[in-house]
Amino acid sequence: MKRFAGLLLIVLLVGSMAFALVACDKGGGRDYTIVYVGDSIAEALIGPSPLGERDNYGYYALLGKINNFKYYNHSVSGHKTSGGMAGADGLLEMLCREDENAVLMKTHLQQADMIHISVLGNNMLQYNLGLMILEVADPEFEAKYEAGKGADAAHKTLINALEEGSIGAPVIRKSVEKFDAQGNPEDVEFAFPPTYRNIGEIVDRLRALNPDAKIVFQKVYNPVYEGCKHLSAVVRAKLAEIDDTNNRFGGGKIDTIQKVRRVADYLLAQLNGMLDKYLAEHPNAFTILDARAEFERVTQIGKDGSGNVDLSEDSLGRSLIYADWTHPSNFGHAVIAGLSQKLFDELGISSPDALSNYKAIRVDQINRLYSKIDGFDAQKVIGEINGAPTFFDVTMAYFSATDGYTPIY
Repeated sequence: MKRFAGLLLIVLLVGSMAFALVACDKGGGRDYTIVYVGDSIAEALIGPSPLGERDNYGYYALLGKINNFKYYNHSVSGHKTSGGMAGADGLLEMLCREDENAVLMKTHLQQADMIHISVLGNNMLQYNLGLMILEVADPEFEAKYEAGKGADAAHKTLINALEEGSIGAPVIRKSVEKFDAQGNPEDVEFAFPPTYRNIGEIVDRLRALNPDAKIVFQKVYNPVYEGCKHLSAVVRAKLAEIDDTNNRFGGGKIDTIQKVRRVADYLLAQLNGMLDKYLAEHPNAFTILDARAEFERVTQIGKDGSGNVDLSEDSLGRSLIYADWTHPSNFGHAVIAGLSQKLFDELGISSPDALSNYKAIRVDQINRLYSKIDGFDAQKVIGEINGAPTFFDVTMAYFSATDGYTPIY
């Protein structure tokens, strides 16, 4: 299946924003408030395209609209758990601020019934992902990781440093891609924030502001498909030299996109696993929204002619990821919204009209953006959307029908 079209507007946001953008929907009288904090995935300035449709594609606004919730988005592009880009603040520092600009955010957090957090991705993506993947692909990685727990910088693995933090004593690795004038590999510094400790500190700070809100942490999804820009040709070649002797990634050389994706998934499991570890040690501290598992479920739907999972650049799974290979696409946001809606159903907070409201938004988009395109059968698509029995079926009906068409804005 070809990946969905419509990626026409790329918004490049360099560095952390100086203030958080806030979006609010008064919510038709329903007394439930969700506050979103974290990074650019939740902020939804990059991914939803065109930006004028942000409130119909970005999951934070889409969920608020279809459930008639009040919602506020205080997410900031570039945020890590602590310590932002170029020395700026991260989420923890923002939550602890006492200046006037923090008053509105703190007021919203204190009023929230649910606080939704998407923040872990930058703790990994702002560093050299290729070197991290090469390290975990090493057949001896797990033994090295165990030996590196609590060790000094010279003896930590990058995952030890990611979990424990290495800002004060960066872990150094030799680049496989950049070399000086003499041909020597350049040093690459990994100064990670203390990710695991930060998770607890963020929870504690939110509990101090609001003891009763439901806290939801979103897991990081796997963006690795064929053509992924996070992995250079040099890294792919280095991976292909590694013999997977302990069969963690399918055995043999790591020379196919299927095996490379498994390595990336293993790496993400170390990051996402910190949420699982914290919950095991602090039961009921928060709820996990497993975007990684949901993106994998959708990826598994796409099969090639031989029945294998299609990971090509035209695959269904690839269509979850925006053109920058990092953020969710319009389709990816819809999938996260559907996953969130399932959680709302389980918690008993969904609007009884949520599904019909979602259909109405997609039908409106068909009428506004696609109905005047030559050859596009708007009435057929509207019938498929209105006849869809589930949230995901509505999503598939809309994006399958609009795939390959350029909307008229």
